[in-house]
Amino acid sequence: MKPWNWQVLLGVSLLVLSALFYFLHYLIFRDPHHIFIYLIGDVAFVFVEVLLVTLIIHSVLEQREKKARLKKLNMVIGAFYSEVGMKLLEILSKWDPQIEKIQKELVVEGKSAELKFGSISMFLRKHDYRISLSLRTNPFDRSATPIVQDVL
Repeated sequence: MKPWNWQVLLGVSLLVLSALFYFLHYLIFRDPHHIFIYLIGDVAFVFVEVLLVTLIIHSVLEQREKKARLKKLNMVIGAFYSEVGMKLLEILSKWDPQIEKIQKELVVEGKSAELKFGSISMFLRKHDYRISLSLRTNPFDRSATPIVQDVL
């Protein structure tokens, strides 16, 4: 026979305590009509309570889980870039035909570093990071260009 888990024991003990308090109420006031009226009202409100508690607890747990997932994802991304990412970015940047332009733009001199950071950020947002496979698929064609062009 499988032993009861803690949820079953908690539920049974709460029901027993409830019955004991209703019995104590009956012993003091000797009014079963009053007890049953409030018992039915309490049972009717249980469904609303369950709905509210379920929605609130569900949203709180969902937010907590999302934060935990984001924290773990940030740790994985950080580990990736500390181990592999910088070397990979170095290798991939060799295939960018505009890398010299980017390197010149990233040089920060003087005390205007804060001002330069905003312009660098805007410049990098506008940069086209797509890589063409034309060099890889046809390395012997000198007219092949790594620049991706939209063909319509």
